[in-house]
Amino acid sequence: MKAILKNNPYVQSPIIPEVRSLLSNISVSDTYFRRGSKQATSNLKRVIEKHRLWISDVIDLSEFPYCYATAGATEAINLWRTSDKRPWQMLEGDYQWPNALTQDGIITSVLDRNKVLYISNPQCANGNFIDNEFIETIDSPVIYDCAYLGATRSKNIGIPKRTEQIMFSFSKGWGLVGQRCGLLYCKQPHPCLDKLQRVECWNYGIPAIIETIIDNFNIDTMYNHFAGEQARLCDIYNLKASDTFFIATSEDKYYLNRRRKNNEARLCLTPLMQN
Repeated sequence: MKAILKNNPYVQSPIIPEVRSLLSNISVSDTYFRRGSKQATSNLKRVIEKHRLWISDVIDLSEFPYCYATAGATEAINLWRTSDKRPWQMLEGDYQWPNALTQDGIITSVLDRNKVLYISNPQCANGNFIDNEFIETIDSPVIYDCAYLGATRSKNIGIPKRTEQIMFSFSKGWGLVGQRCGLLYCKQPHPCLDKLQRVECWNYGIPAIIETIIDNFNIDTMYNHFAGEQARLCDIYNLKASDTFFIATSEDKYYLNRRRKNNEARLCLTPLMQN
C-alpha cells in the first residue's frame, strides 16, 4: 500500500455517493438557453450570490465585485498566464502548472513586491493553510488560488492586500476532476472573461453543478466526512495529516520522489480511502 502512495503523482478527492446521486439529476437539456435571453446570466448571478454567502465564513469576497464561471481553477490560470506579461514569482513547491505554461516564473523564498505573486492557499505543496500572519506581510500583486477550499475544515483565511484575482474550484474538494467547475473573482473586469460574459459565452452547466453542491452541502462537509479516515491512514502509515483531508505528508526518504518542498513529500490518500 505504501507503494501506491509513493507512485501516485496526482492529488484528487474521492467522490461520495451523495454527490454522485445529486449530480446524476442534472440534465444538460436544462441548460438549453437561448443566447441573449439573459436566462443564463440570471442563473449565474444567483449562483455567485449563493457562493459568496456559502463561503463567507472562510473568505471575504466583498472587495471582488466581478465573478466569472470557469472550467476549474485551471482555466483561470491559463487565461492569467497567457494574458499577463508582467514578471511573476511563486514559492517553492507551489502548483507547477502556471510555470509549465510559460516557464518564466521565479521560484523564490524572498518575495519581490514589484513582481506578481502566484500563491495557493491551502498550499498545493502540502495541503496546509498558510498562516494569516504571513498573508498580512505579502505586498506584491497576487493571483490567489484557493482550489483546495471545500476539502478542509471551515477556517477563515486572509487575503493579501494587493490580491487581484481569487480562484475557486469544485474539482479538488468534491471529486469532480472531469467536470471542470470553478469561479474566478476579480477586483477589476477580467480582460478576456468579461467580454465573454457580456455575450453569455460560458458553459451553462458549470453554475448548475456548483449550485447543486452549495445547496446541499456545507463548505466543510467533505472534510468532516473523511477526517477520521485520514487520521486512520496516517496512523497506519506514520504520516502527518494535512489540513486538506485527502493529503498527508512525510519526511520519510521512501517517498523521496514525492517531495515538493524541503524534505516534505506530498501524498494523496484517496486511493486508500474508504467511504
